[in-house]
Amino acid sequence: MKKSFLRIAIHITIAFIMLYRYMIAKGFDNLGQLLSFDPILIPILLAGLFLSIYVHIFLHEGGHFLFGKLSGYRLVSFQVRRFKYSQADHSLHHMQAASPLLAGQCLMAPPNGDYAELPYRGYLLGGILANALTGAALYSSAFLMEPKVGSLFVLLSFVPVWMALSNLLPKGQNDGAVLREVSRSLPARRLLFQQLEMARLIEGKVPFADLPDAYFEDLKDAQYQKTFLVDYFYMVAYVRALGELEFEEADSLLRAFSAHRPVKESVYWPIYVMESLFCDALFGRLTNAEEKYIQIQAHPLLKRYWYANNRIRAAYAFFCRVDIEEAKKLLKQVSAGAENPPEGMDNNIEMLVIRWLNSYFEH
Repeated sequence: MKKSFLRIAIHITIAFIMLYRYMIAKGFDNLGQLLSFDPILIPILLAGLFLSIYVHIFLHEGGHFLFGKLSGYRLVSFQVRRFKYSQADHSLHHMQAASPLLAGQCLMAPPNGDYAELPYRGYLLGGILANALTGAALYSSAFLMEPKVGSLFVLLSFVPVWMALSNLLPKGQNDGAVLREVSRSLPARRLLFQQLEMARLIEGKVPFADLPDAYFEDLKDAQYQKTFLVDYFYMVAYVRALGELEFEEADSLLRAFSAHRPVKESVYWPIYVMESLFCDALFGRLTNAEEKYIQIQAHPLLKRYWYANNRIRAAYAFFCRVDIEEAKKLLKQVSAGAENPPEGMDNNIEMLVIRWLNSYFEH
């Protein structure tokens, strides 16, 4: 709570300083003079500020792409909200089940070479630099214009400045946090590069079962449990186990994840809650499953994930509630969304598990 308050205070302070310097430069005696325009423009301005967020998300990811290319990285995919371009098949498509946590993402594969020698700062800082430069350009341009137009440019500059600060100041698993993490240790840097390499393979439709086993050897190494970058490997290993219908292995991986990592701090926490409920249902841990269900219904983000995954809802209905008709109904609905599997899931694996669940109703 204290860190969140401090971050908000920093943003507000910087915005105030920017506005105050502009007022002084333009000779304003008070804020009222600056804001003396038609009130009907206020909702238009607010709408413009909101829409500009999407522009700056695009520029942020474009910054990762530009500085990544300059560092020798290769594009894997480029996503802004629900629109995603995949380099593997040169396709642009609209995602129905994009993660609510993901505003944008520019995935790039690192150049070949020794992990200890590969560049990473340019790629990680590219988005921050793009937002910072855009904010600086908008703010500087304001001083060249007449006051009322210039004041709008000052306000519009707040969005990219805010995004630059939000990504630079380490929080969760943002760019600043990843940069700090990989700068501290070689194991974390190795995990970053392996994650990018594995993402390229997955984006290229390589089956999860065919992913090199070497990527998952570090899951049992204590030194890798110290970094949040290992969380991704737990999730991919879990999906691989599901693809083999090795439910005991999948359950074991989730249990190891929660035992070794602060799960609630991970960006994969919503997926963990959903999939652990699925495993609880399969293995008859009814009390655990019911507790998670109550938690999901009380949490808006978890609830969104819940309604996006009929497989888990069907398993809960069948194994926990013994509501066979509801389970059948949910499984039938899966076919309609077969091209849009839940976040982090491979479509073939998702349908394989669905067919396994359906086998309960074939006799």
